[in-house]
Amino acid sequence: MLNFAVIGVGRMGKRHAFNLKAGLLFGVRLAAVCDVDDKALDWCKKHLKGVKTFRSYKDLANEKLDGVIIATPHYQHVEIAKFMIEAGINTLIEKPAAPNVTLIKEIESAHAKRKDVLAGVSYNQRSNRMYKRAKALLSSGKLGEIQRANYIITDWFRSQAYYDQGGWRATYGGEGGGCLMNQCIHQLDVLQWLIGMPKSVVATTRTVDRNISVENDVSAILVYDKFDCSFTASTHEIKGVNRLEIACDKGRLVIGSRRMRVYRHKSEVEVNAKTKFGYGSSPSVSYFVGYGFFRYIADLVKGQQLRSLRAFRDAINKKGSMLAELEEGERAMQIINGIYLSSYLGESVSLPVDEQKYGEYLEKMIEKENKN
Repeated sequence: MLNFAVIGVGRMGKRHAFNLKAGLLFGVRLAAVCDVDDKALDWCKKHLKGVKTFRSYKDLANEKLDGVIIATPHYQHVEIAKFMIEAGINTLIEKPAAPNVTLIKEIESAHAKRKDVLAGVSYNQRSNRMYKRAKALLSSGKLGEIQRANYIITDWFRSQAYYDQGGWRATYGGEGGGCLMNQCIHQLDVLQWLIGMPKSVVATTRTVDRNISVENDVSAILVYDKFDCSFTASTHEIKGVNRLEIACDKGRLVIGSRRMRVYRHKSEVEVNAKTKFGYGSSPSVSYFVGYGFFRYIADLVKGQQLRSLRAFRDAINKKGSMLAELEEGERAMQIINGIYLSSYLGESVSLPVDEQKYGEYLEKMIEKENKN
């Protein structure tokens, strides 16, 4: 039986703690929880009977723990993760690992000295079987080379009332950004996981109809060697859409929130070369890959995050691997930091991002925020 602890028992931490206490992760016991908020600890004492509670994460080093899940505000991830890794405790960090690349690299430096310790980021979307199938198809080469990609993700509607709840969310100083940092980091991780990292980005971000200091609307072009990818995101659109389309030489993937349609046809290069008159074309076949009804219901009840914890457990038991190791967690943040910097400078930004320039930009945003 593995002993886990949850650090930070807010909205996401409560879900992790409740699932573990309820025995939904076979072979894992919730041994402890930690939070600096008395109200959060009172909730734990009421709903998590028999589980030890702590105010300081450092006290957890004295417990016999096999793993910790960090679900605190983003900027706190760094010091907590470094401490746990250095203490030899396997560590899973809720996304994002940290609000910028520089801070993530601090955690990576600590991990480089303790490679015997597992460290990962909870990118649970990688467990989605549609994305897993898409990854397998693209990696196999059966669809040929990628020629175009488009991602529109506008189904994360957030009202002003949501933001008026206050706290550290939707601020540069507390969260590090807006919809990119909170809602859409999962999609950007999936995107780079499927099609790789862009070499540059040009983007605009804006705030639409909300009294907040961070963005809730994004338009970006991610530039690759042989194709471009358009990325559009917002949290102000009612009844928005979630659609990822990847067009390749020999086929196309169209992925929605519940199903993926796979198209297969002859090579476009071959068809173009052999067409002697007319427009030219090729018959195509298609089939669907669904999210899965029972999987969908299970995720509604238990949360998709449980799949990330399951992979973490399996990696500790040497029966599998984490969904995303720590070093992979940096990639989506490279894109996010690049989008923010491009929007601020009004020009294309190369990746990896210039960390010094980004640090200067973030300081200005936090300073401006504090004055308002």
